[in-house]
Amino acid sequence: AFKGRPHFERHLSRTSLGDLKITSESKRGSSSHQDNPFVIVCSKDCTETAGDCFGSALVYSGNFTASMEKTQIGTSRFVMGIHPENFSFKLKNGQSFQAPEVIHSFSSKGFEKLSHNYHNIIRNHLFRGKYALAQRPILINNWEATYFNFTADKLLAIAKEAQRIGADTFVLDDGWFLGRKGDNSSLGDWFVDEEKLGCPLNVLISKIGELGMKFGLWFEPECISENSNLYRAHPEWVLQAPARPGMLGRKQWVLDMSNPKVVDKIFEMMSNILDNNNIEYIKWDFNRYLTDVYSTALPANRQGEVHHRYVLGVYNLLERINKNYPNVLIEGCASGGGRFDCGMLYYSPQFWASDNTDPMDRLAIQYGT
Repeated sequence: AFKGRPHFERHLSRTSLGDLKITSESKRGSSSHQDNPFVIVCSKDCTETAGDCFGSALVYSGNFTASMEKTQIGTSRFVMGIHPENFSFKLKNGQSFQAPEVIHSFSSKGFEKLSHNYHNIIRNHLFRGKYALAQRPILINNWEATYFNFTADKLLAIAKEAQRIGADTFVLDDGWFLGRKGDNSSLGDWFVDEEKLGCPLNVLISKIGELGMKFGLWFEPECISENSNLYRAHPEWVLQAPARPGMLGRKQWVLDMSNPKVVDKIFEMMSNILDNNNIEYIKWDFNRYLTDVYSTALPANRQGEVHHRYVLGVYNLLERINKNYPNVLIEGCASGGGRFDCGMLYYSPQFWASDNTDPMDRLAIQYGT
């Protein structure tokens, strides 16, 4: 299995089955930093270049379980899919339910060949569109250079230096939208703060384009600040158990993406930005796990559907962005590598593996990834 934590994702953890039942799982609403929905079952002597190994990769981005056990007759049993805890899904006559798929692969030549199998499958059969097999951009992101303190002139100066050393894409990170002066407000209000920039966004994009560079923009579409116009207008649109105090994480709530009205509103605001600006890259962030998982859009006896419907809502929003803006490359990010899975890779063929860029730490993170 591939265990970890934030800044320490996907470290290979190898355990002998014996008489144990071994489980890798997430109940956090996403595939998580702690466990990854990919496991390998292998012979005891399997190495990078020799030995039998079976891989199983779940094409799903929510709560999951993967368990392996030896039965009483000496055979082994493996199960992978949606985590059953707090999960139910009511169907009416004639309705159906589609369970997530699993990509299985086998290698008789060790882990390296298994990795190559998955690279080929994912690149040629899961990735889609313009960027499926394209060379990825070399980009500069302003975040750690400026945090929230920037103007168009400061961003342009960073872009010029980055272009000089070979970068071809400039990505404007958090802080570009109305009222966003720190991390305690304005998520969900996706309107350009022209006063902060000192010019319209398309003017900045044009100046960066004159350098021969493409332009990208940061969004965190699934979360919302309590201090935001959208929350004040629709407090019922967050995941929150009725009559109980909710739990803020990173000073933000999680939007109820199981509610189609929420998905429609976020798509409307994102589309307004994308329709009026030449944006060719989106950094899609997701910085906290799901808590208080209750939707006001569903009756009490269907709350077991919320986790799964949340994932479907995220997929629906991503699919609409992909379909309407095929020239935009979406890079997935979840506080680093907290949602690196084959479900997200179907929509975002590039993923930020970790927020930890220490070169020694990154060796183990990259190896597991």
